[in-house]
Amino acid sequence: MTNRLLAAILMIALAGCSSNQSISTGSVVPVASELPNAHGLYYYLPKTALQIELIAEKRVQKAGPFYRYAHRYLNISDVITEDKDEWVIVDAQVTTVGEPDKSKLFRVNSSGFPSMAALNLTEEGVLLGVNLPPKKEASALESPKVSTKPVSLADVNFNDAPLTEEQLIKSSTLAMAEELAKEIYHLREIRNEILKGEMETGANMKELLAEMDRVEKAYLSLFTGKTVTERVSAFYHFLPEPEKSINTVLLRFSDRNGFLDKMDVSGTPIYIEVEVAQTDSNNYVALENDKSPNRRGLVYNNPAKANVRIIDRTLLLRSQEVLLGQHGQVLRLPADLTDAPGVGVELDPATGALKRVFNSQH
Repeated sequence: MTNRLLAAILMIALAGCSSNQSISTGSVVPVASELPNAHGLYYYLPKTALQIELIAEKRVQKAGPFYRYAHRYLNISDVITEDKDEWVIVDAQVTTVGEPDKSKLFRVNSSGFPSMAALNLTEEGVLLGVNLPPKKEASALESPKVSTKPVSLADVNFNDAPLTEEQLIKSSTLAMAEELAKEIYHLREIRNEILKGEMETGANMKELLAEMDRVEKAYLSLFTGKTVTERVSAFYHFLPEPEKSINTVLLRFSDRNGFLDKMDVSGTPIYIEVEVAQTDSNNYVALENDKSPNRRGLVYNNPAKANVRIIDRTLLLRSQEVLLGQHGQVLRLPADLTDAPGVGVELDPATGALKRVFNSQH
């Protein structure tokens, strides 16, 4: 079932309830099925997924047409002698996101005079809180800049070198290289004369020097070659399973082809490890029965700590502590905590953890 259809069903379930209904005189009970099956307010608690961003650099090197003459005419030996491109992973980032936990659907049965506003839910029906104040319109965040077509050798050229007709009609590559080397030395002589004040340039000296630098660099690149570096991100969604996740292949990576599918053995594996701390992970709400005294309190997650590691073969790219809602406890708030008018509750949408209890009237 799609998220939109699920959200529509939840909205229908909510439609029969006043926007000011209270849970203080009713009950919050787990629902065995994955979908609302009776009249009432419904919400899911989230399970926590990991959003992993792998950041790589693609480095393209292109040899200049005159690299063989760089040392002879310019006394430069550190030059690119062959065309090549390579990929290198440089960083990894881990963030948590919430999605509905179908095993944690709850129905709120309410009656009596309202003492708090309706539940606040995400579009997917995950509980955000109770009686939350309206959020200010947030400015749209920029989407990550992901290159769909990374730079290639074909994109790198030397067209920015302003070659003259006289230079282009030289009879050989050797003669052309010699002519360009002379032009580089000539530009340097003119620059020195300008800086020493021996040549009048007018008020635009700064612009003139900048243009001379640009032209010299363009000529030099014909001897030394060019390197273009571009950062490329790839995003992966990973849902930690109940068991310990060790040496799980997230993707494969090649220094020639970059990011690959995890089944493509032409690349080396990038692993994700999720180690959940040993802790009490009981679902205390599931242990309740009809005679339990506190059935009115709001149900929330007490997430467990886990350590996430992203490993490039044997190189640790990222080690980070996160909270996972599905690995922690399921608890209730004390029922009388939300009885007072204006009391609100806020949960973490990624983990279902209790963030704060507040009174909107203060």
